[in-house]
Parts: sequence; C-alpha cells; structure tokens
Amino acid sequence: MPMEALPALRTDINLLTVRLEEKDVIVVRDPLGIVTPNTALTAKVAPYLPLFNGSSTVGDLQIVMMQHHGGSLVFRADAERIVEDLSRLGILQTEEYREAKERIVREFSENPERAAALAGSSYPADRKELTTLLDRILTLPASPADPLPGTPCALAAPHIDLRVAERTYGAAYRSIRSLSPSAILLLGTGHALGENRYCITDKTFTTPLGRVRADRESIARIREAAGEALAPDDFAHRNEHSLEFQVLFLQRLFPMEEIPILPVLCGQMEDLFGKVRSPLEAPGLASFVRAVSAWLSEPPERKLVVAGVDFSHVGPKFGDPHTGRSLEPEFRAYDREILDALAAGDPSAFFLTGARARNRHRNCGFSALWTLLAVLPGVRGTILDYEVWHEDPTRSAVSFAAMAFTPDPSPESLAAAASSSG
Repeated sequence: MPMEALPALRTDINLLTVRLEEKDVIVVRDPLGIVTPNTALTAKVAPYLPLFNGSSTVGDLQIVMMQHHGGSLVFRADAERIVEDLSRLGILQTEEYREAKERIVREFSENPERAAALAGSSYPADRKELTTLLDRILTLPASPADPLPGTPCALAAPHIDLRVAERTYGAAYRSIRSLSPSAILLLGTGHALGENRYCITDKTFTTPLGRVRADRESIARIREAAGEALAPDDFAHRNEHSLEFQVLFLQRLFPMEEIPILPVLCGQMEDLFGKVRSPLEAPGLASFVRAVSAWLSEPPERKLVVAGVDFSHVGPKFGDPHTGRSLEPEFRAYDREILDALAAGDPSAFFLTGARARNRHRNCGFSALWTLLAVLPGVRGTILDYEVWHEDPTRSAVSFAAMAFTPDPSPESLAAAASSSG
C-alpha cells in the first residue's frame, strides 16, 4: 500500500448493526449514493473500524487483528487487504471519494430542481400508485382526539417511513384538508446538516405528483437578513426525507403548483443546553426568526407552517445499551413532557423542557418544533395522534406524533403575538 496512515472513515454515512438470519451484520447507508445500496459488512470488521480515524497506521491495524486472532500471526498484506476492500466499497475518505462527492455537490448546485430522492424506494414512483397510497392513508380510521379549538395555522407531522406511520400521517393531514393556504413554510429535520442551524433552498421540488416552486424572492431576503444562521449551501436538501414526505401530502390536498413553499431544514440545538435560556441568544437565530416571522405576517394571509418531525430514537441502533422495548416507559414519559410543552405554545418553556432532560432520547425534531413556536407566537397545540414503532432487527424504537396548532385567543397570548410581530 502506498500510504502508511489509514484513511479516515467517512463521517457522512450511517453504519447500522442489525440481526439477520441469526448473525449480526453492519448495514451501510450512504445518502450520497457512492456506496452500493444494501451493502453490508461482516460484524468481524467492527473492532477494526475505530482505527480508521486518520491517524492510526496499517501496522496498528495489523496488531489489533493479531489480538483478535488470539495472538496468531497476521501478515501486513492481510491488513492492507481490509483497507483496500473498505476503500473499494466507498466508506473511507479516499481521493476517489472526495472527487465523487465534489461532482455530486456540483451537479446538485447547478440544478434548479430538487428531484424526489425516495420515489421508488420509500413510496411508489408511479403517480397513480402513489395517489392510491396517499388517499388510503388520508381515509384511515383515526384514534380519538380532542376537537380543535379553531382553524389550524400550523401542523406537526411525522417524517418516518409512510407505511410505518400511516395512521399518524392521516390524522395530521386530515386536520388541514379544508384549508386554502396562500404559501407554506416547511420545517424539517436536517439529518445531514452537521453544525449548521438552518439550511434553506430555493429549488423547485419535483415528485411523481408534479412540481412545487419555492418562494425565491422571499428566500433571498431571508438569506440576506439571517445569513449567520444558515448553511453556506443547500446541499443538505438533496436526499432529506423530512420535507419530501410532507410535500407529497400537500400536493394531494392542495393545488401546490400555485402555492409557493419556503423549505427550511433545522439543525441540532443540543450544544445550547445549559448555556442559554433561549436559542434566540445564539448568533444569527434571532435574525432568522424575525425574518421568517415577517414573511408569515406579510400579505397574502393564510400562510401555513408544516413541520416534518419524529420524536424519540432509542435502542442499540442509536447508541443505547438497552433495547427500545425496555426503554419504552421512560421515553414515552419524556415525549409526554415535550408534547405538553408544545401544546402550551411557549418556545422558551419548550426549549428548557428539552434542556433539562438534555434531549436524552434524541428527539430529532426538537429544533424544528422550537422554530415553529418561535415564528408563530401565540399558538396552542392539540395532539391528534401518537405512536411508537419498534424496529425488531435493530432492537430499537422511534416515536412520532401529529399535532395541530391554532391561534390562542387569550388576551395574554394576543398581546405576546403583537409584541413579537412588532
């Protein structure tokens, strides 16, 4: 091998240990698509992966391999073969990987459209089949829920796979089907956003149901007003499902070819826990919230906010030593605290609720939900549905919910909304 140092493992892939046919394997998920779909590694390589950190050497790998072979001799060529195999799979930060990523980023940047990333895998690529699926979901029997106290101005819906959360998706989108929105703010989890707070795109979204244009002029103004809070590019939108699933339902309910969207991905806020009482104290966030709030309040009326979010993520898949089923009572109680704080409509109280628990159950929609409350002062939430999905091969679980938000008519809330808009 020409290089002594081992290449670093890619930081933009997910390695998931799953149980298949009584054996543990490591499934590789690559949002960029460089790694061949359904690639899996034998669990035998797991002890070697931490060495691919950019500083360990082939000799270090050789020593660890001998340790795992009971002290038996391992030739250098055997260690080099593992490196070559992982490089060929595309999971290491090699020159070939960097060139492929640069090409993918450039092609996305130059394309004015954001193509459907999950058509044909997470949902049907055929328009008729997709329409049939969405219509069935929208007519599923609902679990009992409190009546809404008013007309919804915002909605929180899942972003987990459609077939996993059919009932919850149905409950969410049935609550807004009588509306006629003039524009829609989409808030989603930016799973690939890294340390950036927000990522906004002005690309046209395309799905099997048609095209949905972004409000490019307003997006340009928001970028200028809140640049410090935004990612330098919009590449995080390329394969992000949290907004794509929402667009499908919106297209089925409304004439979206006529309704512009403002698509925003939200990054994590856990680094702010214990440091600030409100994310508005963090650089750029207050400017971003003011700019988006101004867009929501300016003509035309009837703008809608939709957040694509999931709640707790627990179990070995997400780094827990215990299974999702054993942790279920605990994370359900945490979800209840979060849902109650959401229902109250106070973004500061909501943030402090998450901060007290350090978001220990990985509510991946936390920042999007805080943003919803921050840009829409004076709302109250009503829970429409709540459910838990157990992924048995990974012994893990994800919870999700549907919630509709309506204006709070109380004098205190109206005063707070007026003060915020001013």
